[in-house]
Amino acid sequence: MQPFIHVERQGQSSAYMPVNGFTAVDLGYQQSDAASNFVNRMDDPAHAKMYLQLFEQIWTDPDKVQDVTEAICDHIESVYQENSPERIYFTMLYNIFHDFLEDVDEDVLPNDLTGYQDTLVWKKLFNYQKDAATGIINKLETHNGCILADSVGLGKTFSALAVIKYYELRNRAVLVLCPKKLADNWRNFNSNLTTNIFAKDRFNYDVLCHTDLSRTSGESFGIPLNRVNWGNYDLVVIDESHNFRNNDVFRDRETRYQKLMRKVIQAGVKTKVLMLSATPVNNHFTDLRNQLALAYEASQRP
Repeated sequence: MQPFIHVERQGQSSAYMPVNGFTAVDLGYQQSDAASNFVNRMDDPAHAKMYLQLFEQIWTDPDKVQDVTEAICDHIESVYQENSPERIYFTMLYNIFHDFLEDVDEDVLPNDLTGYQDTLVWKKLFNYQKDAATGIINKLETHNGCILADSVGLGKTFSALAVIKYYELRNRAVLVLCPKKLADNWRNFNSNLTTNIFAKDRFNYDVLCHTDLSRTSGESFGIPLNRVNWGNYDLVVIDESHNFRNNDVFRDRETRYQKLMRKVIQAGVKTKVLMLSATPVNNHFTDLRNQLALAYEASQRP
């Protein structure tokens, strides 16, 4: 039924239809650009009374009308209710991120049976780092790749170590690929040293440098580079991953980026890629695209 208005004034009845709203334009009191916005007025008492009877017929039928007074009162009460700042904050977060909650699947959440929550490195994490580590594992299981782009000083290394330990507990081979200046820091945590605060966790990941991708002889931290099985790592953690932001093509040589892609990502077992960088974008968004391509290529492996 088309919406209408029945008006009684000084004993005279009139009906207006169709009425699509209560603005001046919808009521026909103001012109508009809409070609179909016509409101008809019927002053014939018989016609006007017919519309009124139709309204009364619907209004008094309990099967067609629902009393919403209580629901409206509850809504008004909730609008004017005093809410704590914490509740308002969480409500805002939910409305911003509720679409992403659908992506959370128990099948790709960390497996508690591995005992990763009992490790020393996990217990050392702040809550925000635990959330980050859980999210990283979720992304690695879902997309085979993830970038942790926290700012300097927020503990990306510790978050990554928690992820590494999770995969080590699942008997996965892990490689940390880092700049040479950061190698000692990573090697400290997988060595039996008094300076290793996570010695009880017994990390056993390998550490190699970005430049080792281009070397074919010699050793790097006791690992013979001519015999490295680059394609046998289940997880590769790339520290300072923005160093692989360029994917330039040369006729006469293979770039470090291309060697990483060929030797580690495309060869051997299906590899998950965790990238750490405080500055994933340096000059252009292609910097980020090239890094994401490492994870994308890994996800396309059969």
